[in-house]
Amino acid sequence: MLQEMRRGIAKVLTFGLFGILILSFALWGTTDFFGSGALQTIVAEVGDNEVTAKEVQRHYERELNVLRQRGITREQARNLGVLESVLTRTVTAKVYDQASSSLGLTVSNEQIVTDIRSQFGQVGSVQFDELLRQSGYTRNEFANMRRAEIPRIQLLESISSGVNSSKKIISNLYRWRTEERSAKAFNVSTSNSKIPTPNEAELARYHRENKTQFTAPEYRAITFVHVDPVSVGKTIKFTDTELKQVYEDRLSEFIEPEKRALMQILVENQEAADKAYDLLKKGRDFLNVAKRIANQNAKATNFGVVAHNDLPANLADKVFALEKNKFSKPIDDAFGKRIFMVTDVVAEKAKSFESVKEALALDLRRDQAVEDVVRLANKLEDELGKGSSMESAANAIGMLPTKIVAIDLRGRDPSDKPIKDLPGEPFTKTVFNTPVGQDSFLTETSSGGFFVVRIDSITKSTLRPLVAVKQQVRDAWISLKRQEIARAKATKLTKQIDQGTDIRSVAKKSLAKVISIGPITRSAQVKNVPPALISKIFSLESKGKATFSATKNGYMVAVLNEIKVADGQSNKQQSDTIQNTVKSRMISDILAQLQQAIRAKIKVSVDQNTLKEFFDRSDNPGYGGNAPRY
Repeated sequence: MLQEMRRGIAKVLTFGLFGILILSFALWGTTDFFGSGALQTIVAEVGDNEVTAKEVQRHYERELNVLRQRGITREQARNLGVLESVLTRTVTAKVYDQASSSLGLTVSNEQIVTDIRSQFGQVGSVQFDELLRQSGYTRNEFANMRRAEIPRIQLLESISSGVNSSKKIISNLYRWRTEERSAKAFNVSTSNSKIPTPNEAELARYHRENKTQFTAPEYRAITFVHVDPVSVGKTIKFTDTELKQVYEDRLSEFIEPEKRALMQILVENQEAADKAYDLLKKGRDFLNVAKRIANQNAKATNFGVVAHNDLPANLADKVFALEKNKFSKPIDDAFGKRIFMVTDVVAEKAKSFESVKEALALDLRRDQAVEDVVRLANKLEDELGKGSSMESAANAIGMLPTKIVAIDLRGRDPSDKPIKDLPGEPFTKTVFNTPVGQDSFLTETSSGGFFVVRIDSITKSTLRPLVAVKQQVRDAWISLKRQEIARAKATKLTKQIDQGTDIRSVAKKSLAKVISIGPITRSAQVKNVPPALISKIFSLESKGKATFSATKNGYMVAVLNEIKVADGQSNKQQSDTIQNTVKSRMISDILAQLQQAIRAKIKVSVDQNTLKEFFDRSDNPGYGGNAPRY
């Protein structure tokens, strides 16, 4: 049943209107679920409507949950601009909400109930709530989201429903996309080219004309103190006696409550519920009654194992008053009438101290580390504020400063190796924004630590002298000459083929092997064939013509030997795909124009700085963000 529900909720959350296109504009419900009394940070205004940071945060967290499954961390998501993208989509949804509201598009409570029923059918209330919870919603939030989305979708559908592309456009695109070409090709290698040894004048000229290749970045010598939560956490120890005391104080957290395995019969009206209840009282089998009255199979009838808190209050008390193998009277529910039967009772039990000791110690270390880091950072800042040197300030908190002789903006040393154990960002940015001879402000890292850095000296970015990089200059000069020779040779051989010389003869003289390419389409990727060459093959006007493109080790020359244009009998699936793509792009253009028209009538303003400040605070452990791991 849960798998069926997942498919159902996926259908609701993506609604399949026009694939990703409409998702980009219509998916985001923007109702504020935090209460009007909560402190709100306004990050955008759309007409009379406001977008709060909390609102954006909810959408952002849901997006992160999806990205985490693909191995993308919170920090990477921020760097990729996911937060800004979420804000843009939220504002876009608000703009459409303004338009749908001005047209009087609304949704009644009855329509919301019908919408959810049509998507999920007869599912258990607990399963429904659990699936919503996994997706980051409560039942009210999900209903409110659909209440905002449905008018928006109606607006977009009404605008885009008449969009259609001409058959001629589709036909031409189909032929263009499905055209196939075949070619013969061979490599022009640079490895056998005899390159003379460059003289000093040639090396000096190459060094002078290609300064960026041989210029060293700016390096800075620094001293810094890093109060790291991970390192601090490793120094914190707890005895078994201390852990046992905490275990006893928090025993309620480690008690697994009584649970019950349930079956249910869910029907829409009282008449059906009474009929099912009468049959059960007569001793009929619960599964048989569920099949006969509610048309439920065994999978749909199995409700699962739940605790008292897993159920809504109107169900929990009645269900947990039942004994094993007993069934309830019909119970009213938002989804209809239910009859439950208890098939098993799992007694309450407490987790043993040994089973939770490690997790408890980790939890305590994490909490203590956060407190210790803040305390140490404050003391460090106080010492520096008194005029103490960084060395003295570090000594006052029981730490030693770290010195680095040379670091560049990428966090690398002069040998271009990454420097280990640096604080997280914005460390290098701070290093290069702090004047020489001065201490930076105490700065918090993305991982919850704090650092202060002093710039001891600066080595400016300079062109490395030729004597220091002569071998690199020589290698680069030789590589360039090889490419120049190979290109000249490829140009000459291509011209010979264009003039009628057979490619096999040309390749044989060059001691190269002829390979076959294709038949391929324009979008094909062929192993060991540069994509640029495939594009050039499709730009050739007729068979027998040749072209060439660069490879890693030289050039590849190719001659076109066959063109196959699709006939009038097009592949329906491919034609439909092209038609849908064209339609989506046309809709995208129309919606962009609609956005511009709406924005011309209402005021739309976005405060990116306020949003960034809010998330910079909320992403830090001290403000309720992610805690460090040990």
